[in-house]
Amino acid sequence: MEKVYIDMETREKIPEMEGKEIIPAGKGFAPFIMTCEETGFTSLQRKRGVFLIFEGTIPNLDFYPVPKLTLFAHDGEGGYFAYAEKDLGSPIYFISKKLECWTVARDFRTFVQMIIFEPGWKEKITGDKVDLQETEGERAALGMLFGLSAPQESLAEKIHLEPCYKIFENIEKAREKMCIL
Repeated sequence: MEKVYIDMETREKIPEMEGKEIIPAGKGFAPFIMTCEETGFTSLQRKRGVFLIFEGTIPNLDFYPVPKLTLFAHDGEGGYFAYAEKDLGSPIYFISKKLECWTVARDFRTFVQMIIFEPGWKEKITGDKVDLQETEGERAALGMLFGLSAPQESLAEKIHLEPCYKIFENIEKAREKMCIL
């Protein structure tokens, strides 16, 4: 069956095509509603550089993922966090500045656990070392904000390039390589 990708940045509904496998492409956003209270996510922003995308602050981005990814946060350095399914129970991906797609966690809970207890997780992607002067007790306190404890095994070791996703500079570059309607 021939694969046909549908640009979901310009369409709301996936058309039916006989004899074709229709796959959504592009990016969507899952913005959070900002509150004025101090939350665990505020701590993740301050201590780990993970910034949620809030309603009203959706960035204008040129890159184009195939298949579709839904962005929910960024790292403040040009990288974005996303998921593929309709909720945060699916794998979490990281789109790097180099337009590579990495699988970073099996779900959102595991993603938060890795960020808290393995702050050097990004080294596998960027090669940059992170040297936080932080005690196990400080990490445990941050984990308690989310009801999480340290993982039994390294979660960062499971990070890998995702072969099923391609990230293009823009939709025009994607159309040069793939059939996108």
